[in-house]
Amino acid sequence: MMTQEMIEIAAKVVKLPESEVTLHCKELPEINAYYFYNPIRGGIAVIIDENLEKLGATSRVSFERHLQAFKDGKRN
Repeated sequence: MMTQEMIEIAAKVVKLPESEVTLHCKELPEINAYYFYNPIRGGIAVIIDENLEKLGATSRVSFERHLQAFKDGKRN
């Protein structure tokens, strides 16, 4: 379940207002997490799980690589 804390963290990382960040996210139920992204060219993305562990990535990193890195235990 998405929490207010996740929204706050995502908004800071992807540089969007909290009111917009939930418009640009995808639930990742297989890892109990959410993928948030800034839809502008060059925007940042972040995966945040239910424990508030996160992994951010630039737009140069594909969603698939970003997700695999998170599954492999990478965090920042």
